[in-house]
Amino acid sequence: MQKIRIYLALIKKGIEVLLQAMRYICAVLLVIMIAITFVQVVMRFCFNAPFSWAEEVTLMFLVWFGYICMSIDIFTDSHAALYFLYNILPAPIRKGADLFRHGILTWLFVEMVKYGSVITRINAPKPQPATHFSQGLLFAPLVVCGSLMVLFTSLNFLLALTTPLSEYRKSLEKIKTIEEINIERGGV
Repeated sequence: MQKIRIYLALIKKGIEVLLQAMRYICAVLLVIMIAITFVQVVMRFCFNAPFSWAEEVTLMFLVWFGYICMSIDIFTDSHAALYFLYNILPAPIRKGADLFRHGILTWLFVEMVKYGSVITRINAPKPQPATHFSQGLLFAPLVVCGSLMVLFTSLNFLLALTTPLSEYRKSLEKIKTIEEINIERGGV
């Protein structure tokens, strides 16, 4: 079991490189969206000549940005959680809760990929009105980022499965710092 955890930790470490690239992509998308929106507002209210394509491009980038960010949160397991309840649970129930959570998320993301591919396929031949880009680009993040989320939740499930109860017990006994408590309550 320990060897499996070591391999899973190595895989997780390797995925960190992909995650760093995803963070850079999100940063670039955010800067581009802000720039397009700013220029669009200036063109509309100062010159009364807005771009016809700005909303479509910004919407497409926003959809990709959102799903990439969700993938990152799924990998780091930093999405919303009820820590006040989770932290009072005994170790075996904590482990069961982790397995249940990651199992349900994996199933949900598999469904997202399955139906997202159908929606993408249906909309791929349709052009958007202003840019004439494929409407499938708006739905492709369901498949691309959904596949990453399936990978990440499966990895988190396997890590929880191979984590011995003794580690869950240690985390119960550990005295938390103020920073850790703030993170649990949603702070940074």
